[in-house]
Amino acid sequence: MTKMTQKCKNTSRTWKGVRRRNGVVAVLGAICLVVVFAFVAMGVDVGRVLNTQTKMQAAVDAASLASSQEITDVIWTTAQSGGEVNYDQAVAAARQTAATVASQNGVYVDPDNDVQFGTRYYDDATQRWLVDWGVSPYNAVKVTARRDQADTREPDGRLMMSFGWAVGMGSVEIISEANAFVEARDIVTVLDYSGSMNDDSELSSNLPLADVEANLDQMWTALVTQDPKWPESDVSKFPSTGFGAVNSAEGTYVSSGNVDTIFEELGLDQLDVDGNPVFPFPQAGKANDGTPNGVPNAETSEDLWKDYISYVKDIGGDYQKKYGYRTMMDYFLDETPTTYEAEDLWRTPHYPFQSMKQGVTLFTEFLGDIGYGDKLGLVTYDTNARVETGLNEYGTVVDLGSSPLTYDYQAIDTIQRHKQARHYGGGTGLGFGIKEAKQLLDVHGRMGAHKTILVMTDGQANKRPDGWSLPDGWNWDEVTDFDDDGQADYTTNDASNQYAFYEAREAILAGYTVHTMSLGAGADASLMEALSKAGGGVWINVPGGSTTAHMTTQVSAGFSQIAAEVPPAKLFYEEVIGGDGSANEDENQDGGSDDDDDDDGDHDNGHGNDDDGVDESNPGQGHGGPNGSNNGHDDDDDGDDSG
Repeated sequence: MTKMTQKCKNTSRTWKGVRRRNGVVAVLGAICLVVVFAFVAMGVDVGRVLNTQTKMQAAVDAASLASSQEITDVIWTTAQSGGEVNYDQAVAAARQTAATVASQNGVYVDPDNDVQFGTRYYDDATQRWLVDWGVSPYNAVKVTARRDQADTREPDGRLMMSFGWAVGMGSVEIISEANAFVEARDIVTVLDYSGSMNDDSELSSNLPLADVEANLDQMWTALVTQDPKWPESDVSKFPSTGFGAVNSAEGTYVSSGNVDTIFEELGLDQLDVDGNPVFPFPQAGKANDGTPNGVPNAETSEDLWKDYISYVKDIGGDYQKKYGYRTMMDYFLDETPTTYEAEDLWRTPHYPFQSMKQGVTLFTEFLGDIGYGDKLGLVTYDTNARVETGLNEYGTVVDLGSSPLTYDYQAIDTIQRHKQARHYGGGTGLGFGIKEAKQLLDVHGRMGAHKTILVMTDGQANKRPDGWSLPDGWNWDEVTDFDDDGQADYTTNDASNQYAFYEAREAILAGYTVHTMSLGAGADASLMEALSKAGGGVWINVPGGSTTAHMTTQVSAGFSQIAAEVPPAKLFYEEVIGGDGSANEDENQDGGSDDDDDDDGDHDNGHGNDDDGVDESNPGQGHGGPNGSNNGHDDDDDGDDSG
């Protein structure tokens, strides 16, 4: 009886213990449900925050790109109409565009407070691209979207949390910003210095004779007005009274066909008491080192005068045997055009070379007005090609040293202003010029700048390296199929044209943009058009007009259009210099010239494209070192040296 009672008691205690453990499980389950609910609530709110932030970021990305486009539109309009870039007008339009595009993407942006402008520039000391906000000229835009107002009912109010009240966070602040910039360019102009660049000023020109006469008179007037002197002398080379009987524009007619007789009849044989010519021939050329030669002695002067006389007596046309200022200018252009023969010809407005000169001057001025930190270099070509790095003559000194790509546009303009058609030689080595331009950009181009080559010619390429031919496997159907129909849109069997296209192709494969300008009826327009299409650039065709003034207007407009062809805006992530000048870290600054064409498909930038324009590459190191002044090509002469 006692044992049975004890067993029952033990059983009773065991039953009561099990009942207590079942109660603990219920409590633990309730706690777990609370934790799960908290995580679900947090996940919902975090998802809403991330979704809102993504939406805001996409909107400001699009808004910054679109507002940058407003600035480039003003630059383009200015190039068409002339004048200076009106950045105030651009800013007003850019602010409104940013707000509109953000609104189209469902995000509020205050155009007055949330859109900021600045200048992006290259710091040579650190070899990095920096942005100085609030400083003009503007080529960078920052757009900020804010949800930071306490009143959550406002469009920029803080984001309400669905379950954040449970942890004491009823709303959160979200700020997104995007920075866009217009990329600076490294530009090399490749200019034609062949002999044909003075053809429109010669008496044999196809232009109306009256226009040619007026131009030749302008050339003479320019020489008299500038009044160049013989070295180490105060004697004028071009006295306003002329030279003996060579004393009028129309000229003195001498019927004789004997050179000696004409020389005497014109009074050019006179000598002073020291035996020096009273009327020395006005141009003596330069020595091999570029130093202008002194006044010619009697024998040399007589030889030079007789060469001129021989030319005029056999010239044909209305000016045969007329010895005057016009035939003298024509003689310089046709027979002694180089700087080593006629050292002062650069002072004269001869065409179409003068049109190109004025176009380049306008080009440099426009780059200065834009103020986007473009660098400029100059390559000239004829039989050979060379990078122009300096000038030292007649008291004018320019020295670009080891920096042939420069911000000093005036220096480039000064160099090209002191040149003349056929300055160095004759032919048209177009391919040599393009090759020199690419090498200049390869060595001196800045990482993060848009590399650009501008090629100009008035003739047909007729130079190439000896024995050169297209590489094996060259396929025109692949290289020039611009309309994607499987067939080439440009082909040529001319070896010099092939070489020019090949060198341009090498630049294009390196990521460089190629713009072209063909000048006059004699230019190879089809080649220049093909080069620009292949290079993603602009082709300007100036067929020439009935007057040199018309041609100059067309060329200047062409150079302005190309100067305004700034690259499309791109995004970058961090500004480097704040409005107070303080430096900030920048780990994702743009440093490459290639566009990212990612189709994000999630926002509208207001300009009909989905190009997010982001470039995330890091800045690299700049390049230095000298560049040779002449390419020393052993070339093949495939055509007339006059180009």
